[in-house]
Amino acid sequence: MSSAAGVGAATALLEVDGLVRHFGGVQAVADASFVVKPGTITGLIGPNGAGKSTVIDMISGRTRADRGAVRFEGRDITDHRAHQVSQRGIIRTFQTANVFGRLTVVENLLMGATAWHGERLSRALWRRSCWSATEAELVERAFSLLQRFSLEKLANEYAGSLSGGQKRLVEVMRALMAEPKMLLLDEPMAGVNPTLALSIAERLIELRDQGMTMLMVEHELRWVDKLCDPVVVMARGRVLAEGSMEELHENQQVVDAYLGG
Repeated sequence: MSSAAGVGAATALLEVDGLVRHFGGVQAVADASFVVKPGTITGLIGPNGAGKSTVIDMISGRTRADRGAVRFEGRDITDHRAHQVSQRGIIRTFQTANVFGRLTVVENLLMGATAWHGERLSRALWRRSCWSATEAELVERAFSLLQRFSLEKLANEYAGSLSGGQKRLVEVMRALMAEPKMLLLDEPMAGVNPTLALSIAERLIELRDQGMTMLMVEHELRWVDKLCDPVVVMARGRVLAEGSMEELHENQQVVDAYLGG
């Protein structure tokens, strides 16, 4: 029985069990196992090349595992494609904020709603008489999110004109429009100014406190300290250790491999 199939798996939302992935002759991930429990922000950290993003890609269905399993809510999703994983309730963000630059902010949010059945977003936005009850509800939810993230003044701005941090927030809000069960956050603070990064961190804490589960890859350890518990450390494709940041700072292997630098 692998570590992901032990006691912790009984209360896990996500189980990563013995994942292996090669790219040519390079082993990017080697027998990686860990669990993510409901209502936590679980950190995934490690040096460049540790295999973190490859693990996220395998969980989200963008990359197939050579061996091992991914289970979500107790169901095997290892061979699911990306759209099937998202339908299960796992939504991800990317290292580089991925927005539709030629759509407005509110249109971007509506693109994230899996229940959207409108003909044209711009028509639905400005001609309320065209909305069905479902469409009107989605628009209302989009504006509610904008208010919650303090971006309502940018609702009609083109997403391509936003700052890097604002694009990050739009990406997170668009993910929330799909009403996910879990978020995969790939370096959400990368390239974001400190003020906006703090705003993003506060929103993530609010989401966690409301029951959202997140797995977050992040290089900025101050944000890992603030947001994540537990934390999974990877090095050379393997899981090196797990625990709180306080515990990991006492682990000499972890300090030597990553934290000491």
